[in-house]
Amino acid sequence: MTKEEVFDFVAKNPMFSLATIEGHQPHARMMMVCRADEDGILFSTGRDKDVNKQLQANPAVEMCFYAAGDENLQVRIEGRVEMVDDLELKKQIVEEFPFLKPWIEAQGYEIMVPYRLKNGRATTWSMENAFEPNQYDEL
Repeated sequence: MTKEEVFDFVAKNPMFSLATIEGHQPHARMMMVCRADEDGILFSTGRDKDVNKQLQANPAVEMCFYAAGDENLQVRIEGRVEMVDDLELKKQIVEEFPFLKPWIEAQGYEIMVPYRLKNGRATTWSMENAFEPNQYDEL
């Protein structure tokens, strides 16, 4: 897949499993992408959440996106995330995801922590290539 195809796939399938490491223990949870483009793959979490603490200690992650049905395609993206401390970006995220408004109104924008994965690498899986070695595309 090209970089643009990966970003398009992520935008169409915004729910993903995020894997982090704490010590020697992996942790995975479902997350939602805020945006995916040339600037990277952007998601957000809460300052007090375990995932934020894990990312602060070790920014290496793997994201797994999946499209069921006819497509039956999985895209895994690995790399390192960086925290993005940008109030305007936080406001944009809240506008795009209105369910966050009550949380922000109660806690303030400082409770929100956006992260960006940029310069990662992606690999795809489907029934057609299930037994082939992984091939990675740089993002």
